Amino acid sequence: MIINQIPKNAQPPMLRFETDMDFHRALSDNAHAIHMRTLYAIKYAYDTKFKGDITIAFLNDEDTVLGCPSDVWIDNLEKTMEYFIEIEDYKKCQEVKELIDILQS
Repeated sequence: MIINQIPKNAQPPMLRFETDMDFHRALSDNAHAIHMRTLYAIKYAYDTKFKGDITIAFLNDEDTVLGCPSDVWIDNLEKTMEYFIEIEDYKKCQEVKELIDILQS
């Protein structure tokens, strides 16, 4: 399925933190947004033949990003699959699985 744009519910979240503990808490608190972003940003990048780093989240400001280079898209999607299995969102699991299959072919 080709998507023309990344859905509004899959925009990169802003993670604000001062310490490592705050950072891990921000990751946990924003897990759903991060995994939605991972799925749809990679899907969009694939569909548009974009090969650079995708932005997963902003860190404290819009100039610092948590990125994902194309050589680890599958690894990140596997983590996203684990998250959707954990929350029992099997429709999203299927989307992730289909995208992993495409990327591996």
